[in-house]
Amino acid sequence: MKGVRGEGATKWRVVPPDIMELWKEFEANQLTHSAAHYLVAVHDLIGEQGYARSSGVAKKLGIARSSASMGLHALIEKGFLKEDANKFLQITAKGQKLAKEIIGKKIVLKRFFQDILKVDPYQAEVDTCKIEHLVSSETGANLLAFIRFISSNKPEVKKVLEMFWKNCTTCDTTSLKELTPAKLHSIK
Repeated sequence: MKGVRGEGATKWRVVPPDIMELWKEFEANQLTHSAAHYLVAVHDLIGEQGYARSSGVAKKLGIARSSASMGLHALIEKGFLKEDANKFLQITAKGQKLAKEIIGKKIVLKRFFQDILKVDPYQAEVDTCKIEHLVSSETGANLLAFIRFISSNKPEVKKVLEMFWKNCTTCDTTSLKELTPAKLHSIK
């Protein structure tokens, strides 16, 4: 089910019964994993040094210049970047919006993994990198709201989080291998 926030209540739409339709949502993303990294690299380089070029993106990402050039060309074709006559890259308003959204989701996800779930910092970075461009804006916003709630320092919230870590019987990752939807509903 997909939640739709509105007027103080969450409204739900029913997910299509054919699970094969759901995987197509992955293909509906505006950017591939690599393209997201190229876009954020351009955003960062412009912020750091005032300009970005294909060679700088390649250096920042540790990839061949030819790979960077091909990836950046795809972003230009999609309207996320522009390249001037001197081969300087500019990020369009559309690209700026998407880059900031990806960066925001990266911050939220990393904080959730590291600070709330207590995932090792390196693993939190790896997991964040894998999904930062895949998570919807809605999920990112709701996760941010959840982090704000958990971080509120309200005694009752702190108590729930402490109880979770003290009594977590499902925290053993080996149990993931045996987890099924039926078992998930029976976890107590």
